[in-house]
Amino acid sequence: ETRRVTGLRGRLASGSLGRVLGAATDAIRLTTPAVASGFERRVRTFWEVAEAAGLRTAVVNWWATWPADPSGGRVLSDRALLRLERGGPLDAELAPEELYEQLRGEWSRLRATARALAAAQFSTPGAALGRRTSDVLIRSAELDATVVQLGRAVSGSNTDLLVIYLPGLDIAQHTLLADEAPSAPSELALRVAALERYYRFLGELLRDEIAAGRRGERRVFVVAQPGRREGGHGVMTAIGEGFRKAARVSARIVDVAPTVLHTLGVPVARDLDGRPLGDLFDAESLEKHSVRMVDTYGRRGAVTAARGGAPLDQEMIDRLRSLGYVR
Repeated sequence: ETRRVTGLRGRLASGSLGRVLGAATDAIRLTTPAVASGFERRVRTFWEVAEAAGLRTAVVNWWATWPADPSGGRVLSDRALLRLERGGPLDAELAPEELYEQLRGEWSRLRATARALAAAQFSTPGAALGRRTSDVLIRSAELDATVVQLGRAVSGSNTDLLVIYLPGLDIAQHTLLADEAPSAPSELALRVAALERYYRFLGELLRDEIAAGRRGERRVFVVAQPGRREGGHGVMTAIGEGFRKAARVSARIVDVAPTVLHTLGVPVARDLDGRPLGDLFDAESLEKHSVRMVDTYGRRGAVTAARGGAPLDQEMIDRLRSLGYVR
């Protein structure tokens, strides 16, 4: 979340100072709440670095990717699902623009497939699961399944890097354990068991990608963070040719992007905070593909997306509020 300055194109950052100024200036209507977007990004994402290196990339539903820049590969921004649902002229929710008509034509089928996958797992609540918990899991599962379906629709055999963000687990976890905190240990145990069931659903949802990694046809990274829960550590699993079997490596979140870029054969910038996780790769891979370095990837250029349709600012805020991300 950020703040839009009334009458100006500028915004306030969402840090501590931004929150204080936002509360004060909202009171006298100098600023209004807005969803953080690509306008706030100052550095290139790892897929933008890969695209600039000549690779073919696709990204689906990542935070702050709107407006989608047509120079950055295939991008279905964090507002793309809203636009596909509502229709109407694009306001840079997708890039390139020709993707819009293709996906609009497939939207009913993609949504039906996602609903069927979610219903098959969670539509029968059972005495233990409960109707409310079942509804939360179905809503999250439909969203994640839709994102995976879109990822498969926009990528093909010639795609070098596909990046998707699945928000469902964070939504389900936050709703079941924070927003509606259980009143008894037995209720907490049931909700934790429901979340474990959701993990199994995600495994099934990504089964084709994981199986392709195990066959050596592609390299797959699955990154999980604690989400909005306090404490805990993230986990990254790497599957595919060139990785050490059963390797366990300690790392920081800033090491993920340079590790992915090195895996793609892209040189790593010295001014990054993180470094590739060499212990993740087997000896043969390291011998054939040593880490190459460049000084910097440079700063991110201005967004060049063409904007013509009605912005979905309020609709985006309403959706994030319904999912528990905005109060």
